[in-house]
Amino acid sequence: MPTKKAAVQGKSSSSNQATKKRRSPISREEGEKRLIDAASELIKHSPFSEVGVREIAELANVNHGFVHTWFGSKNDLLLAVLREKFAAIAAGVQQAPPGAPAINFFDPDVRLVVRLAMWLDLEGVKTTGLFENMPVIDALTTRYIEVEKIDPSIAREAALQAISIGLGAGMFGPMLGAETPETIIPVMKLWRHVVDLLSKNPPQ
Repeated sequence: MPTKKAAVQGKSSSSNQATKKRRSPISREEGEKRLIDAASELIKHSPFSEVGVREIAELANVNHGFVHTWFGSKNDLLLAVLREKFAAIAAGVQQAPPGAPAINFFDPDVRLVVRLAMWLDLEGVKTTGLFENMPVIDALTTRYIEVEKIDPSIAREAALQAISIGLGAGMFGPMLGAETPETIIPVMKLWRHVVDLLSKNPPQ
């Protein structure tokens, strides 16, 4: 028959094990970052609709209830993923050398962003103005003004046009036989020519 001391030690041991299994407390900022990173990783390998809240939370090591508390829904979390990826693309735009494509629309991460934006829109998530209000547009506009020397009065419209062309090439190019960045080079050269014309002869 176990002694009282042994019983207490056994209870203490069980309590310690339970404590070890319990997730350590984290700040909301860290928790949100973990969930965004986990969701971003999972949607690389699975259809968006098949990635669940519990799966995201488990990978992030965060209680799944916080997805709803902090974001509202899975789609709102994916919208946060989209915004973070847009910020990363914007940083790349600022670092691209003069004369080089500011955005590679054949890059897997860029194509993932485009697919995610389209999917969220089909899911009914409010994406109106998403591209226009994202830092990537501001970064490209600034690049056109400072690097390409396009008149500031038309720089933003030129940036929006470039994004539209790139999105079309990156997403629908394969359907039209443009499987790689090399096969779309003639289109990009033509746009490069348009950019040069805009810098020298802005429309009145």
